[in-house]
Amino acid sequence: MSSAMIDALKATNGQTITCKAAVAWEAKKPLDVTDIQVAPPKAGEVRVKIISNALCHTDIYTLDGHDPEGLFPCVLGHEAAAMVESVGDGVTSVVVGDVVIPCYTPECKKHDCIFCQSPKTNLCPSIRSTQGQGLMPDGTSRLSKDGKQIFHFMGCSTFAEYAVIAEISAAKINPGADLDKMCLLGCGVATGWGAVFNNTKVEPGTTVAVFGLGALGLSVIQAAKCAGARYIVGVDINDAKFVKAVEMGATECVNSMTCEGGDVKAWLIGKEKWGYDYTFDCTGNVNVMRTALEVAHRGWGESCVIGVAAAGKEISTRPFQLVTGRNWKGTAFGGWKSRTEVPKLVQTVMRGEMPLEPYITHTFQGLENVNASIDALHGGECLRAVVHISDSGLTPSKLPKLKGNVRVDGGWMKQLSHWSEACNCEMTFSVFLPDQLARGAPPPPVLYYLSGLTCSDENARTKANFAAEAGKVGLAVVFPDTSPRGVNIPTQDDSWDFGSGAGFYVDATTEAWSGHYKMYTYITKELPELISGIFPVDPHRRSITGHSMGGHGAMIAHLKNPGMYSSVSAFAPICNPSAVPWGEKAFTGYLGSVDAGKAYDATELVKSYSGPKPCILIDQGTADGFMNNQLKPGNFSAACGEAGYPVQVRMQPLYDHSYYFIATFMRDHVDHHARALGLRPKL
Repeated sequence: MSSAMIDALKATNGQTITCKAAVAWEAKKPLDVTDIQVAPPKAGEVRVKIISNALCHTDIYTLDGHDPEGLFPCVLGHEAAAMVESVGDGVTSVVVGDVVIPCYTPECKKHDCIFCQSPKTNLCPSIRSTQGQGLMPDGTSRLSKDGKQIFHFMGCSTFAEYAVIAEISAAKINPGADLDKMCLLGCGVATGWGAVFNNTKVEPGTTVAVFGLGALGLSVIQAAKCAGARYIVGVDINDAKFVKAVEMGATECVNSMTCEGGDVKAWLIGKEKWGYDYTFDCTGNVNVMRTALEVAHRGWGESCVIGVAAAGKEISTRPFQLVTGRNWKGTAFGGWKSRTEVPKLVQTVMRGEMPLEPYITHTFQGLENVNASIDALHGGECLRAVVHISDSGLTPSKLPKLKGNVRVDGGWMKQLSHWSEACNCEMTFSVFLPDQLARGAPPPPVLYYLSGLTCSDENARTKANFAAEAGKVGLAVVFPDTSPRGVNIPTQDDSWDFGSGAGFYVDATTEAWSGHYKMYTYITKELPELISGIFPVDPHRRSITGHSMGGHGAMIAHLKNPGMYSSVSAFAPICNPSAVPWGEKAFTGYLGSVDAGKAYDATELVKSYSGPKPCILIDQGTADGFMNNQLKPGNFSAACGEAGYPVQVRMQPLYDHSYYFIATFMRDHVDHHARALGLRPKL
């Protein structure tokens, strides 16, 4: 964010802001878009500028007078995206200019909060009592109009240009996210996803019945499909909703009013004799909740209540339904721990794995159109209406395209392509993302693997035998491509050791190549920034390795950036490229001379290196035909000795230069990096 934008936000710090808000003065009346006063944040609070707000049925439920905790006058709204305008005393997790999603379910993260520390729930009670009273944690309101107090709503009140929320309710997200979409993750869609992933933990090959096909029900279907459910049936009284439900992943749909003479239980049991493994109520109707339970599978079926029932309503069933093994449960905000996990949901959307576009059926510009958005939601054809309230001044990031997402060895191998500003072209990379070892576990560190001549991102990920060990220790592994592709440089495909597949991890300076071949900047700056922005990984703990040309790239990336990598290793690296034919060809072609290439030569760089000195692990096969004329590990080892830099060169008898060699010793290299990154005890 520019300094001018920060200054603009800071201009109102410490002042009461008069701004537009949609005030609900009483139940069952249109919202009044009027000027209100928003006081500065007090200790532990954050004032935010609202960028966009999606309309949720809970807002309407309260406005219509059905909420037993509904208080008037209030400013409704709780499904939003915002920017931090100012912070109160003691706030440390966000600063002015940060982008956040206000969350009605807070997360205090205190070590003595048994709810935040438990992996079983997200129901942090830290500010529940005052939030339920429409007040901030100190028992007062920050909202007023001409001296008259206005209540907060669900700790958010985002139908306004500005709002004050508790720090523990502010989930900081990627500033490159499209905020007109990400606001949906403040409630409904996130709730449906979490009901599947967190509360019921839907398993592959199971059966699912979803009652109610609004945005909430569709999000359950989308998540159940992602979880691998084999049969998903959607239930609603409106046939017009069925097409969208099938698009989102439903196997088929049924109208509960017209099927089997209105006996939807009979229809459903006719499809699955013993019932459904998982059922979800997304209606808020207590009769539907009972039906959902009673079609759950005998012996183990789980039924999750998501919809909010009207005030005073109670649920009932015969005890026999529970005695015969069915489980009744509910969810609040999908069980997500807001500040920890909502940012990860945003990253999932940005990677293209869980699109939000299908939910947004109506958009409105300006807070003055909030009543029109309510009318749209009442109209029956609206899933989510998004009101764009203010401009953020931020440009949404160009998002990558998800090309592959394959399950492997306790994790997922994902392949993506994205526009590279460094290389001025579309670049492809792959990422192995391990399963989280425990819900409260820290994000995994990252190992970058740089491949050799002629390779792409695909070679090592399929041949190097890395995933089992990386998955076991919880290590993410990134596989960049070895060069730009398809950039129409006349000679790019003329030889196998220069041009396509042979970028040599330098920033080219010669005229023909400098427009695209910026592989050094790409692997040390642009790609790591992208990875930390859209994947749930530790942005600071990283290591690097590679093979042949990639081993050269790994060593120079470390030696040119002291402290950037916790550990370094290489398989048969080109150790002294300015003294070998491969390097001479690359340096002359990309940089204009071999002498210029010494700035990318590990043997030269180590002589003047100053910084942290993690031991470099090198494996070299004795039967490698390139060892003496192209790799020269002895030159690097000697230079390290003279410079006092620790290096371990292991000569492996009879091994060659192939992936058989890499696969044999990959486990040692993963272990080397795991210990340096704190995933295993250091030896």
